[in-house]
Amino acid sequence: MRLTRYIQIESRRQATYERLFAKEVLKAFKKNAEMWIDFNIVGNAVGEALEKVYRVTLEDYLSRQWEQLDGNVIKKKERFFMPAWSQWIENYILATLVNKVVGIDDTTRELLMQETIASTSIGETRSEFSKRIMNVMGGAAGKRRARVIARTEAGNAINIAKAKSAEDWAAQTDIPIGKLWIHRGAKDPRDWHVAMDTGVEIPKDEPFIVTDPNTGITDRMMYPHDPSASAGNVINCGCLVIYVRLKTEQDGRNNF
Repeated sequence: MRLTRYIQIESRRQATYERLFAKEVLKAFKKNAEMWIDFNIVGNAVGEALEKVYRVTLEDYLSRQWEQLDGNVIKKKERFFMPAWSQWIENYILATLVNKVVGIDDTTRELLMQETIASTSIGETRSEFSKRIMNVMGGAAGKRRARVIARTEAGNAINIAKAKSAEDWAAQTDIPIGKLWIHRGAKDPRDWHVAMDTGVEIPKDEPFIVTDPNTGITDRMMYPHDPSASAGNVINCGCLVIYVRLKTEQDGRNNF
């Protein structure tokens, strides 16, 4: 398969996952609204939704990345999956995803408190208050927020799973790997992310040097959505990493 074709496939697949994440997050927002109206609490709907889609995404891309590097891009009835990956997924969810959910829920709680105060100040009825809360969480603003979270979290799940799988594949095969930063396009693209998409691979263990001109912050990112990077290089980013086998004397070719 040609590299350009593979990038197109990966881009469309990531877009599909972004839609899945957005759908689940919006459903969770509506549950948040219901919990707030009835009990004045946010609940754990977002946490449950993100854990669900993270598990599906991580499992899928751990397998896909290994199979791509292994030269097996044909669907099999039984996909490759290392037993150790199951524990890695559990550790990731416990150590990292929980903190993401706390941040999202804190923002939701603050937003709902503001709307509650506004509703009380003008003496809205319970019906009017309920409609206000449901509109904030499930209306146009809620949908926009869900899309931003979805794009961010889908990109994070996909890229971190690919990085883990590529690392494990390289360790087992001892074959050198390179990587490319791919900008998938956006309505309001980060020009400095577009500039990273050079079409030239760098060694797997070298960082991408990414400077945000708005803040002057330079991040050394191992892949798009590297958790060590600043918010300006991560939030609402749709970029992806592509790993390729570098040319060797043994096979005289790269992965594509």
